[in-house]
Amino acid sequence: MRRIAFWSPKGGVGKTTLALNFAAAAYYAGHKVLVCDVDPQQSAVDVFNEKKLPFSVVPQEPQVMPNVDFLIYDHAPDINNIPKIETIIMPMRASILDLKAVNRSIRHIRDKRVIRCINAVDTRRHDERMMAMKLYSEGAHLIKDRSIYVRSLAQGETVFQQQKYGSKDAQNELNRLLDRILAGRD
Repeated sequence: MRRIAFWSPKGGVGKTTLALNFAAAAYYAGHKVLVCDVDPQQSAVDVFNEKKLPFSVVPQEPQVMPNVDFLIYDHAPDINNIPKIETIIMPMRASILDLKAVNRSIRHIRDKRVIRCINAVDTRRHDERMMAMKLYSEGAHLIKDRSIYVRSLAQGETVFQQQKYGSKDAQNELNRLLDRILAGRD
């Protein structure tokens, strides 16, 4: 079983959106998936309660480890509570404040695989595009700003359940992240 935490010291960086859509990528690739919403806001549970997701979301870590291929954790932002999970996907925005917060927190993470994920990049903005490209060249994963992410979650679904403009591009971004996890590339 692969355990993956979506965690960042910053709030509002898209942890829940990425966690649910990554779970969908794994599910549609044929893996058994469970999402644990350990964020007090319980946003992933709220989406699950729409009863349209093809996988389950539970409001806390299970007492008994489930028989799944991927156990995905949606964490609250908290610099003092770094997940004890082997792999951390750390969403961030392409901004200097996010970069400083992420770099400060990475120094405290030991013996874990950390993948920085620049999320919701608006490539029309020069400074944002340049920072995202620099981080991408240093190994960060890139997710562009696409309205399909917001539209699909508003309907209680993921981008993998949508056949609208932008869904294929979003699916490809998430499938590349899944491939990276499966291949063990950092």
